[in-house]
Amino acid sequence: MNGDYAIGEEKVPYFSISMTIREADQFLRLARELPFNDSEPVNLEELFQRAVDEERATGPIATYLLQPGSLKFFNSFTVVLLPVDPERSGAIVESYVDDPDAPAEEPNSGLLRRSIGPVQIDELPDSDMGFIRWSTKRARAVILDGQHRFLALKKILDSPQQSLLNPDTTKIPVLLLVLDPRAGFIPARDQGRVLQACRSIFVALNKHAIAVSKTRTYLLDDQDLVSVSMRRLMTSQLGSANGDTGEQYDRLPLALVDWHSDQAKFDRGFYLTSILGLHETIRQIYPSRCDESDYDGLVQFISEVSALISPGADSRWSELALRVRVKKAEAEALPFIFSAEEVSAAADAFARGVGQAIVRPLRELRPYRELRERYEAEGLIGGSLELWLGFDKSGKQAFQARTGNDPSGLARTISDEVKSGDNSFAVVFQRGMLLSAVGFDTARSDFAAEWSVGDGRFSVLDSWIERVNSRIIPFLKDVDFWLGIGMKNDRNVNYTKVGTGGIKGFTSLAALCPIDELQREAFQLVDGVTPPTPGDGEALAWKMISDPTSPYLRDDTVMAGATSHAFQLVAYRWLATQFRYITRGRSTSVVTGATREACMEFRNAARAYVRNEARVAGTAPDDDVILQAVLVLGARRLAVIIENCAAN
Repeated sequence: MNGDYAIGEEKVPYFSISMTIREADQFLRLARELPFNDSEPVNLEELFQRAVDEERATGPIATYLLQPGSLKFFNSFTVVLLPVDPERSGAIVESYVDDPDAPAEEPNSGLLRRSIGPVQIDELPDSDMGFIRWSTKRARAVILDGQHRFLALKKILDSPQQSLLNPDTTKIPVLLLVLDPRAGFIPARDQGRVLQACRSIFVALNKHAIAVSKTRTYLLDDQDLVSVSMRRLMTSQLGSANGDTGEQYDRLPLALVDWHSDQAKFDRGFYLTSILGLHETIRQIYPSRCDESDYDGLVQFISEVSALISPGADSRWSELALRVRVKKAEAEALPFIFSAEEVSAAADAFARGVGQAIVRPLRELRPYRELRERYEAEGLIGGSLELWLGFDKSGKQAFQARTGNDPSGLARTISDEVKSGDNSFAVVFQRGMLLSAVGFDTARSDFAAEWSVGDGRFSVLDSWIERVNSRIIPFLKDVDFWLGIGMKNDRNVNYTKVGTGGIKGFTSLAALCPIDELQREAFQLVDGVTPPTPGDGEALAWKMISDPTSPYLRDDTVMAGATSHAFQLVAYRWLATQFRYITRGRSTSVVTGATREACMEFRNAARAYVRNEARVAGTAPDDDVILQAVLVLGARRLAVIIENCAAN
């Protein structure tokens, strides 16, 4: 079947055919397989499409073709029939010259023939249907678009797994281009040469091909464990704000999630979080995924995922069954792919368990709850305006045109009032807090005893939410509070992994901090029961506490004066005790391990801040001085929390 791209004055004819995989292997060629003309210099332009990413072709694409239990389909290969000279080892020539060896028989009855050098086209009159053939000596079918897919097919065809392709019966779609006026080709100005036209088409195919956005991929991919787990945390439709009917766990209203843009940030606009932000957070919760052919790594991955999600006995995610499947794949030298049912089962277990450490904080931490409840009060969640809030830009416009109601001003007023200056809606702050929540939830059996809370599945998580609401949330609008933790020296948010880790670590330390005990100690110092003097080894820290102009914390004067020295000293002593876990050997308990991790993450962020402060001040402190400055920086903020909790 033939057709034309005839937009404007130019025209590119194409012929749509199908070929078996075996035929494609026999007749299609990559541009890199064509010889250069030895008598002419090689211009950069003549190298078009000769570079092929072998790893991409033989890695993810081949893996996709080999994975069991999933549909496979490729779009059409775009192939150009290039004229070549058989007398010069098949070098490309500039035009389609007549083929003296062309078959002389007449076309079948009722067909009309067009001969274009080595190409013959027999067509039905007034029809797009027909036959096309070419001399493989004088024309090469060169792939313009689809070279990586072609290489993946060839790799499998040359392997013991070739039978999986059914190469003699499986057919692939191909678009053939014949760039000659006799075929209907009308070139653009100054692109009359065959290679010029090929380059132009190749560039157009690659330049204007739009990759599927990350957001859309995450929303549609049914084989990626992180993506499916993320989707389980949200309601599956607009208008089901409190979760789908019959579900036994909380979900995020879809209308509160930016699911239609490709942005991770949500500090502005209407939304509580974003698909990209959620996906990255969940990716960091799951163990790192290994290659599909790393069979030992896959067994370890399965074991770690099972420990994280705690699937039920009747779950399709069965660690034992998965191990058996991995061994079978290894014996057959096939890549191992989780089935859609296994991924779905794991995602369900994730959502019912540790995934609630994402959902519940996003519903119950005070700024997030305020945004949701104010939307609910106005019908933007759970009401007639939820469809508008959840739609993308064009959907919102259609809603407004259909109903005559434009709630954008109302929604903007609410979101601006709730979000203004609140770092809860900065993606790294949200991620840091959520990762802290996950850490406590996964260690819940140990923290339940430590915190003397009930033995309910989410008792520790609920206690964490309560602690963070009183200890962290009140300070999320205070830039000075977060200097050296989630804010850089220039008072801008630190959007790095170190910044996220600093927020996570300090949030965890604040949740761990024995507020009541430290309040009593601080009041004893203030009341003179115990003199506020430093003990052994505390002289340097006391100097920093009592001297807010210390060069190591020169820009932290606001926090230096935010509480009394007594509160800061008490907080310093507690924090220094926790830091001892860093230098000790293997953690003796889950609680000490969590404390150690929190200290290290906070230290890494604060240390970078202190070093930069010292550099600006022109000093070069040793590691012990830096450590003491890190402890004082943390102690000042813990002291503010202790004093604030005492006042409330």
